[in-house]
Amino acid sequence: MSKINIEAVLKTKNSVHKFKGKGIKRNNQIIYNDKNIQTKITLDNVIIIERNSDYNLKIKLKEGIKQKGLYITKYGTLNVETKTLKLIQKNNELEITYKLKINESYIDTFTYNLKFTLDT
Repeated sequence: MSKINIEAVLKTKNSVHKFKGKGIKRNNQIIYNDKNIQTKITLDNVIIIERNSDYNLKIKLKEGIKQKGLYITKYGTLNVETKTLKLIQKNNELEITYKLKINESYIDTFTYNLKFTLDT
């Protein structure tokens, strides 16, 4: 397990959310807390992003492929589908652009950029 510094940006058509802080890297997972929301990214053949707080969101991302996921809220479970338009994974960076549907309704196109360095 390594302590890391993280810079993450999530963009949509109408908003930009930035996070800059600390996290940990354990094997192929990056874990950090963004405003009391635990974010876990699994770096593998398929990228998995999980966000847990009052809700649980789990999406899977692989370039050019539609993937099923889940969005569990206090009101019930919703089906999620992502279509990854672009996925670049190199060294300590990740750039993903994907379309998100929830219960067959298009929500938005998201671009997620993540950079991390070892905390010395």
